[in-house]
Amino acid sequence: MRLNTQQRQSQIIDTAINIIHQHGYSYLSIRELANQVGISQPALYRHFTNKDAIILGILDRMMQLGTSIKQKLETVNNPKEKIKQFILGHIEFLQENPEMTSVIFSEDIFQDNAQAKNKLKTILDFRCQILTEIIAEAKNNGVVVDISPQDLSMLIIGYLRLVILKWCLNNF
Repeated sequence: MRLNTQQRQSQIIDTAINIIHQHGYSYLSIRELANQVGISQPALYRHFTNKDAIILGILDRMMQLGTSIKQKLETVNNPKEKIKQFILGHIEFLQENPEMTSVIFSEDIFQDNAQAKNKLKTILDFRCQILTEIIAEAKNNGVVVDISPQDLSMLIIGYLRLVILKWCLNNF
């Protein structure tokens, strides 16, 4: 079955995520990716100019998670419930997509790729901003302790990262 461009790009990104998850970032190559997708290398290059563009596609997917969570939170009125839903949204996404944790914790992906590093920083800043705004609202309503929303946001995200890392180390 012939896939349209968007479907093929999604397939390539899914396959790249799985390769990183199963074998590590160093195993990801255009040749291996094309083989696993079942297309030629030139066909793969019609969808992504290089390996870095594929990584940026993976990061776009991560950004979509943040956007999706933010949209869901707009329907929640209680700030304490918003904090809970923010955390649960991340956990549920990773439970459904455990292979994404391999990307998140694969620091070598971002080491020599300034564009990917900046995009990841943007994603993290966006998530922190969402959580900080929720915490500020909760603080104004007397729902959370009197602490800087930015500091509490960093504590929650740091704790969430620790929980996810432990989950990964315990084979999900």
